[in-house]
Amino acid sequence: MIETPNIHKDMRNPEIVTVGTVNVDLIMGPQAPWPVPGTEVILPTSEMREGGGAGITAKALTSLGAQHRMIVNVGNDLFGEWLLKQYPGLDDDWIIDTVDTALTVGITHPDGERTFFSTPGHVAQFQPLELQNKLAGMDLKNVVVLFVGTSLMPTIRPALKEIFQFVRSKGGRIALDTAWPTAGWTDNTRKEVLGWLPFVDIALLNEVETHGLLHPRNHEDGANYQDALKSMPDDALFITKMGPRGARLDTLGKPPLIIPSNEIDVVDTIGAGDSFNAGFLTAFARGHDIQSCLEIAINTAAFAISSNPRRYPSGTEVGLAELSRKLKTDKVFNTRKQAV
Repeated sequence: MIETPNIHKDMRNPEIVTVGTVNVDLIMGPQAPWPVPGTEVILPTSEMREGGGAGITAKALTSLGAQHRMIVNVGNDLFGEWLLKQYPGLDDDWIIDTVDTALTVGITHPDGERTFFSTPGHVAQFQPLELQNKLAGMDLKNVVVLFVGTSLMPTIRPALKEIFQFVRSKGGRIALDTAWPTAGWTDNTRKEVLGWLPFVDIALLNEVETHGLLHPRNHEDGANYQDALKSMPDDALFITKMGPRGARLDTLGKPPLIIPSNEIDVVDTIGAGDSFNAGFLTAFARGHDIQSCLEIAINTAAFAISSNPRRYPSGTEVGLAELSRKLKTDKVFNTRKQAV
């Protein structure tokens, strides 16, 4: 095993703050081929569970035993009430909006892939000032703040540069998982996300998103990781999630570190990337070396997507180090104050 040092292993506070979306997922399937319009199909399985990038990440973080908070908004309806009950102790920083909660219907397919149908619901109401006010009330020194699903947050995106600067001014570190842009990787979207990279310490994209962002001339060209890393902070990490082939980590001026994944029986791949993020960031915050961070991330995702019903692993099940000291969770956050 080649040990790659974790240059941030001395982070004093292993807490993670997740910012993103939470919604209700209704998962049904498997279905193939796609049904003919006007017909009805009876599917063998269905499950209602917590969804959205922040929602799935938070469930995985809780199972792993991470010290974490989540900043999300939710609608004021039955689905919103149901979601609040699924995150006991984590709803202090939730924002309740007087709109319908977003709903996603996910149709799984025999090959483990899935198709999503979503409503915008409360996600389109998430306001930048509300988010920044929540962040202002937290002690973010040496805390990793994960922004996940930013492509699906139309009201937050225009203010992200300012919010990233605010987090970094408070000593926080930025992790970013954009998710797939609904309009694809247009020139404007690519320019927007590349403009965020100077503030991003850890980029967490899947393979298709990486190709879309770094814009090779054709699919066979290699993504230019080094050019992207030159614009990022010192010691930044660019991680590419490669599904069944594992994960790749790039740092400036060094060859990539690629960790393969083990073969598993996939139930459904929904939330694979979010589970990976939870595993990686928790291991990173606990001071694991970078290779171990990738291995724990891959194993966390594999555990989740091969479980039925869905379950996320404990830290012990994926080899995660225990907290070196017990955090006083009631002392982590300062009294809230308004953002200026």
